[in-house]
Amino acid sequence: MVGNPEAGTPASPLEALIDGAPLNSMQIRVVLLCALVTLVEGIDLNLIPLLAPAIAEDWSLPSAAFGAIFSSGPIGLILGGLGIGWLADRIGRRNALIAATAMMTLPTLATAFVTTVPQLLVCRILTGIGFGGVVPAAAALVSEFLPTRMRASVVAFVILGQAVGGLLASLALQTGLAAFDWQLLILGMGALCTATVLFLVAFLPESPRYLLLRYPGSARLSATLASLKLTEAPAPEADAHATGRASMMALFTQGRFTGTLLLWMVFIGVCAAVSFFTSWLPLIFNYAGKSPVEAAQVASAYWAGGIVSGLFLPLFALRWNVNLVLMVSILLAALCSILLGMTVGGGLTGNLTMAFASGMFISGSFYLLYPPAVRFYPTEIRSTGIGAAVAFGRIGNVLSPLAASLLLETGVNPATVFVAMAAPLLFSTLALALFHARESRVKAI
Repeated sequence: MVGNPEAGTPASPLEALIDGAPLNSMQIRVVLLCALVTLVEGIDLNLIPLLAPAIAEDWSLPSAAFGAIFSSGPIGLILGGLGIGWLADRIGRRNALIAATAMMTLPTLATAFVTTVPQLLVCRILTGIGFGGVVPAAAALVSEFLPTRMRASVVAFVILGQAVGGLLASLALQTGLAAFDWQLLILGMGALCTATVLFLVAFLPESPRYLLLRYPGSARLSATLASLKLTEAPAPEADAHATGRASMMALFTQGRFTGTLLLWMVFIGVCAAVSFFTSWLPLIFNYAGKSPVEAAQVASAYWAGGIVSGLFLPLFALRWNVNLVLMVSILLAALCSILLGMTVGGGLTGNLTMAFASGMFISGSFYLLYPPAVRFYPTEIRSTGIGAAVAFGRIGNVLSPLAASLLLETGVNPATVFVAMAAPLLFSTLALALFHARESRVKAI
């Protein structure tokens, strides 16, 4: 059996065949379709935070009231990460990704018609379920179509779609689109989500590894292998689902207990910072005295930094251990959060510079969260493992917007809030250092 140098575990016969074959059009199509989903998710995820000033004015709400609204989506993210990640190991990565995209589409359309805060909260929770399932299903699908040597960088590229979506949303609101009613903009977002679902149904194939596990010898598997230009059929593999191993309990067996808990801790800290910046950045700069246009410019700089990091950080992960690259990125993210707090009351140039740097390392850390989990879990529980890590990471997504809201309500200035958000990043750094040390010891045995 061929060894997997990236994961340090034996590769399956199918993985060995994919590793030895050249890249082909089906693999590129899968990557682009999954990136399209995360792009649309990024627009949808950031639209409410960007429209928060308009909604607050329309409904006569104080800024601090959005703490509960911003935290409602991550509650759905927890449910989506667990539920759809689990579902992907049972009905397939393709079907789970389509289900997640449809799940974020319907509540988005409904959001255009809400008139009260409770209604908006419910819509954001339901939308969050879809958001939470997109990345686990997409990451598993992409990783199982691609050679081992490319997984870390391409998974990061797919997740980069979120930053591109966030940037497009913030840039759009600096144009004439800002003159439209916020309800109309959300309705347009729902139409874009609907079109994406149709694209996936028409063009997205199922994971060959999943088909081999569940439907060996099927015509569907044969057609997928032919499209991948694999000249020999891999031997059938045992179906983990038949023995019940693809469950949450499997994340804690066979020596994975400590590694799973440490991964969750890494996700919690990084997701806390990501949620604060994506939810509060425009509103907190508006709170600090910047105009809505200037606040949107700061958000644009943040997402632009995220795009740059998504393009270049994975290249470092190709040369050096991804755990170490991620560790450095999280430490720099903590430093940037502190420095942004120190410059929030200054000129726009300083704000834009530090927002760009924060986007580079906070978003960059988020993109590189997934490759360690992809490598850590075997195929039969990969989506479950990634989904669980994402779901528990969403604890940070829930807590950080509420914490920021409470700090602002008690009179703490915005600068201190940014400094406080460095704490969960330092927590993640420590957890990742312990995870990396554990993995190094296991590989040395």
